[in-house]
Amino acid sequence: MARILYLDLQAGIAGDMFVAALIHLGAPLDAIAAALDGLGFGPLPVRIEPCMRGAFAAQRFVVEPAGDDAHHRSHAEIARVIAAAPLAPRAQARALAVFERLAVAEGRLHGVPPERVHFHEVGAVDSIADVVGACVALELLDVDRIVASVPPLGHGSSQTAHGQMPLPAPATLALLEGWPVRAAPGPGEWVTPTGAAILAALAQPGPLPSMVLRGVGLGAGTRDGGPVANVLRALLGEPQDAPATGDQVAVIEATVDDMSGEWLPPLWDALFTAGALDLSATPCLGKKGRPALTLRVLAPPGLAQAVGQALLAHSSTIGVRHRLEQRWVLPRRSETVQTSYGPVRVKVVQPPGQPPRPTPEHDDCAALALEAGVSVAEVHRAVLAAWRQP
Repeated sequence: MARILYLDLQAGIAGDMFVAALIHLGAPLDAIAAALDGLGFGPLPVRIEPCMRGAFAAQRFVVEPAGDDAHHRSHAEIARVIAAAPLAPRAQARALAVFERLAVAEGRLHGVPPERVHFHEVGAVDSIADVVGACVALELLDVDRIVASVPPLGHGSSQTAHGQMPLPAPATLALLEGWPVRAAPGPGEWVTPTGAAILAALAQPGPLPSMVLRGVGLGAGTRDGGPVANVLRALLGEPQDAPATGDQVAVIEATVDDMSGEWLPPLWDALFTAGALDLSATPCLGKKGRPALTLRVLAPPGLAQAVGQALLAHSSTIGVRHRLEQRWVLPRRSETVQTSYGPVRVKVVQPPGQPPRPTPEHDDCAALALEAGVSVAEVHRAVLAAWRQP
């Protein structure tokens, strides 16, 4: 079942706090460690350390790279590492989106294109592990939507590779443009650039959504003491069987009149890998009366840039349009039904005032039909019959 994650940012957010909170919610540490080992940096020992922060029994996520790690890595290098790693498509797209946001913010600050940005602290293996580990954990928990409270911004200064820098870090401020913010109750760094990039790329600001609460994860930061316990609280929930709820979706479009239809299947694969929710291609007339296609892609707002880049890279267009639109979404859940042909995933939608509406996963039905030598329709009927059995 697709789930909702609400982040209570009373004590701010950092990458390691976020990963620790997700592990506390049930994301398996072993699976996260295996994914991090696949990045190609060699073994990355990770562990969870129980700790107290104020009155809270929380935990820390600790990464211990072997030997001396070079902090200076370019955005292009990190993107190549993540793109080549054997990660689930949505986890990979989310991790790429986080570093893309960081690169755009740093590029603005230093006056260089995003692809030429070199990360310092954020380029260290432990920071890369925080981002990738967080995105893998989100996938393991089947988190579809992330909402966060208003982040607190502290004051003071910190020592960085660029020298003494004011707090909040300039990159943090650039990343949180468009977000509501508030003053932290004390000095120091309450939102790190990595934490701000996670918020900017993957979350949306807002109040606690209406949901069925399934768990609370507590991720501790390194700071102890102070006016607020240094703990990120992550509330995991499931959509209620209620009328459709509203949210925002990014719409990315382009019109092409010079692209072969053979390009469409690989384009679709690339867009879904980047995080697209839905795709369509509509015939139209382009300039000079030429037959053309309008390509329309829906994506979560936090992944809009990654999806737009995929559309530019894998189609013949030289520009894309994008906008945010409101939408109404019916509650849905995912189930697995056992049939005589094998297990099949079923998406169950709950229309208001009506019985649940099941839709078998076509790819599962097609694979089982091929294996059994029967039609897809026959497997589809068997799935619906099994689903309706008490």
